Amino acid sequence: MAWERSWRGVAACGVAVTVTAALVTGSVSTTTPAHADVGLIADAMAQGRSASLAEDHLPSEYTRLGPAEAAAAIAKDPRLASERAEAVPAADAADPLEAGLAKFKSILDTGGGVRDVARAYRELPAEATRWLAAVFPGVIGNLNGAALSDRIAANRIRAAAVVAGSRAWPSPTRPWTEADREPRRDYSHLLDAGRQLIYFDPAANQRMGSWVEVRGELDTADYVAVLVPGGSAFITTGEPGGFAASGNFGRYSARADSFVEAADGELAVIVWAQPPSPSGWVDEADPSWAQDAAPRLVEFMDDLNRQLDDRDVAVTVAGHSYGGAVVGLAEVQGFDADRVLHVASAGAGYGVTGPGDYQPRCRERYSMMAPGDPISYVQDIPAATGLGHGAGVHDLPGVVRLETGYLPDDPQAPDDVGRTLGSQGITGKRISGIHAHSEVFIPDSGAWRNMLAVFSMVDPRPAATQPPRDSQC
Repeated sequence: MAWERSWRGVAACGVAVTVTAALVTGSVSTTTPAHADVGLIADAMAQGRSASLAEDHLPSEYTRLGPAEAAAAIAKDPRLASERAEAVPAADAADPLEAGLAKFKSILDTGGGVRDVARAYRELPAEATRWLAAVFPGVIGNLNGAALSDRIAANRIRAAAVVAGSRAWPSPTRPWTEADREPRRDYSHLLDAGRQLIYFDPAANQRMGSWVEVRGELDTADYVAVLVPGGSAFITTGEPGGFAASGNFGRYSARADSFVEAADGELAVIVWAQPPSPSGWVDEADPSWAQDAAPRLVEFMDDLNRQLDDRDVAVTVAGHSYGGAVVGLAEVQGFDADRVLHVASAGAGYGVTGPGDYQPRCRERYSMMAPGDPISYVQDIPAATGLGHGAGVHDLPGVVRLETGYLPDDPQAPDDVGRTLGSQGITGKRISGIHAHSEVFIPDSGAWRNMLAVFSMVDPRPAATQPPRDSQC
């Protein structure tokens, strides 16, 4: 197990060939050795000419476009997308924008503070940062502090490069590589219309990938939900068609979409699957994955809240299964959110025994756990064993237990991956038993309606029995 954890950690950082691990959202160092240098670099970058940056690195037909249009056009050119995705800024470049970005990268590479660099980067002119996203997408795509719209544009280019490069990657149905092969189907879906990746690491999780994705319109939403998936949160399973809805990338995207569509534009959902993900019961009993992930979630929430700061947006953080343990440990460190929701959670967080372990102690917290959900049998494992995920959230004082209810009584109603309930013989059944762990996400079920209510700042339907109130809240 120790060897496997170490190996996975190395795999998760494999993308550092082009983007260092310290640079991506999730670095947790907050101390910059030369704080003043960051401001000086940003001041110099502000004097740079976006036109010069584009002219130095892009064909002339792209420089005549605006930065957003240029980025979109680059993403449609596999050769140029691959070239730009691998590009690294030069510290001795004549253009201050390129030189400054290289210096920011160097500061982060040597353990500098993400927050200081992010703060300085946000002060740059929007036109400049948009061109940086088009010219150096391999740096901007995962850069904490970069505008999320810039990261989406950069990652569109990076995704196009990965799809183009997948022609040379073997798979179970393609044991050899040939230049005329079509891109791997499991990666080609990265370019589906509407895909908004704000973090993307195809090398993580033994090349099965990790991601953070926005579903819905974040710029105009009144409510934002950050959904932390359970185990096996990979972009592709590596199997034929492994990117399809049966995989967790497609599954969580579809789940997020069901809430976004029901909220009629008022809700955006961010699927946060950035860190290395455990897979299987043995890995998922190990709290070290959640201990690695929690500070990254805190860093992400810091950045998200800074970017939403000028808007009156209500934020909910929700964790499903193992994701609940990640959210719990992140609450120990503290992050800003209006509500927290545990969905069939693995636990309150390793070592957590009560709400006093959280920062803040008093917050709207909800939990849903269907009767017979198998994860309920692994709650409250003593921390002395080195396993498990702390107390059961369902029993924490102050938590509001939510009703999970029943599935829709329409046999043509879809489940969370598009199959009809009638075809599975589960129309109108009570959500319970071994399949309840996923059934809670079936649209228009009692559990799903309660999740939508929490995300939309509406009062959800509580369960009949509740844990004691927290006397300090």
